[in-house]
Amino acid sequence: MKKTVSQFIKPALIFILMFSALSCSNDKLEEEVLETYDFKIEKAESVHDQLEMLTKAMRRFHNFNVAVDQGYIPVSPLVPGMGVHYAKLEYVDMNFEILKPEILVYHPDENGVMQFVAAEYLIPVEGCDPELNYTPPSDGFLGDQDHWHLNCAAGGWTLHAWVGLENEAGVFAPFNPALQ
Repeated sequence: MKKTVSQFIKPALIFILMFSALSCSNDKLEEEVLETYDFKIEKAESVHDQLEMLTKAMRRFHNFNVAVDQGYIPVSPLVPGMGVHYAKLEYVDMNFEILKPEILVYHPDENGVMQFVAAEYLIPVEGCDPELNYTPPSDGFLGDQDHWHLNCAAGGWTLHAWVGLENEAGVFAPFNPALQ
């Protein structure tokens, strides 16, 4: 049986149209993706599993415009050893949700283009006073590698997860020596 050119082109065009339709980004689709990750995060058996899932969920934020479009706003200047912090204020509450960090940290490259470097979590402390002792949040990543830091300038307990840029000081360290 002889096949004509149109018999090859038609399936290819259908494939291209389907791929194009599925690859279009919108907030609803991204929320569905997060819900899928939320289901998987409950199945995580180790901090490594959790960090791998977080890394995958944060891939979309490597495009700085996605973060801005989703409501992350600048809340700090360029902090040496960290970067510029962008917060999604509706996420700031007393809950630790691995795949919904309150803050995304970006650092400008040599051309001024913002590069995603870390996710950061914030548990607010009302009337935060660095001279007082507060009990750190009990929630966090599996295991004992993560250590919350009281940062009253940020408004409470913070925890970085350097999933966008490797940190020789550790994935949960507050500062990254590569960004000094």
